[in-house]
Amino acid sequence: MTPATKPRVLFVNRSYWPDAEATGQLLTELCESLADRFEVSVLCGQPNSNPGGEPFVAKGIQVRHGVTIHRLRHSQFNKSKPAGRIANLVTFTAAARRWLRGHSRFDIVVAETDPFLLPLVVGPHCARAGCHYVAYLQDIYPDIAIRLEMAKDNWFTRQLRNRLCRAYHSSKRMIVLGEAMKCELCQWGLPADKIVVVPNWIDCQSIVPSKVNNPFRDTRKWTGEHYVVMHSGNMGLSQKLDTLVAAVDCAAFPVNAKLALVGGGADQVRLQRLAANAKRSHDIELLPYQPRQRLGDSLSAADVHVISVDPRIGGTLMPSKLYGILASATPVLVIAPPASEVAQIVQHEQVGLVVPDHSPKLIAAGVAQLAKLDVAEQNAMQRRARELAESKYDRSICVARFACTLEQILERPVAPVPQVC
Repeated sequence: MTPATKPRVLFVNRSYWPDAEATGQLLTELCESLADRFEVSVLCGQPNSNPGGEPFVAKGIQVRHGVTIHRLRHSQFNKSKPAGRIANLVTFTAAARRWLRGHSRFDIVVAETDPFLLPLVVGPHCARAGCHYVAYLQDIYPDIAIRLEMAKDNWFTRQLRNRLCRAYHSSKRMIVLGEAMKCELCQWGLPADKIVVVPNWIDCQSIVPSKVNNPFRDTRKWTGEHYVVMHSGNMGLSQKLDTLVAAVDCAAFPVNAKLALVGGGADQVRLQRLAANAKRSHDIELLPYQPRQRLGDSLSAADVHVISVDPRIGGTLMPSKLYGILASATPVLVIAPPASEVAQIVQHEQVGLVVPDHSPKLIAAGVAQLAKLDVAEQNAMQRRARELAESKYDRSICVARFACTLEQILERPVAPVPQVC
């Protein structure tokens, strides 16, 4: 098949390579994996974090690994301030609207939710341009903002939900990350047969367990005697990581345990202050995002990873950090309601422990329970985690499912149909 015969697919999302944020990394992997069967382009913005210092074209066109990147300028105010976040999302959305007016040659346009206003731009554009619109939801707005009390349930947010609902209804497909997200959209009145579940993923070839002579652990001088509790990724305001910091000072938190917060985000400065004021501040480390090529080592350096989910969010998102943790063969401590989707996975697959709420005492007790497992139990949990990543959440499996969805929209296969279809 020659490049000229490939269907033309455009992805629209603010975050893309070289951004270290999870949505950008996942979209980069998705686009590069699809480039052999589609002519893939990306309309994106400026990276929030580029820990590897990779050079990139800040405005204009760049081709990388078979993907044509169209990068836009927009404001980049501090995300920790609401006004800055709003300005960033509005200016990128406006820039995307202007760009789309001059570009209508695509067969499918896939709009993600960074920022959440994109469906209001991409949906009408596709109707005018005569191309298929696919809504790819990493989270569900405005519901998540209302539940986290970052926005009020009022006339404005109800109008926003109605407009987003109309945009989603006009789509050919809605792709969501889990069954709970699908249920949320069905409650909006959207048809279940247009909603496809494709979980986020991890590349099990690039993220491999490194539990012996781990270089990241050696650099931090974490010995075999230390029990490392790690939270890796975005330090958002909704994750209640302050309770994790507070757990370190609880009596049940093992004396040989250390807490590592790796990443960055809107709550980073406050967490640094809380950590500095903790009684066991020497056992708390805040570290920056790690370059992609070192992610396997950093994830494997932990004895247990923490996934913290605000109980109010329900099915409005699915934490994608789970899959990298599983690939690194590391047990998971989930702080979330037991009925939540991520808690159900961890419980059913026996790859960790669920703490039902954000009580520092309960968190400390959960860490202590996992730390007391004997070597055989720890090894079995590690093995189950890796096997789960390989069998359900590997990049090849999930990308094939995504490609299958696009092929079904086009009503013709563009490559041998994957078995997952």
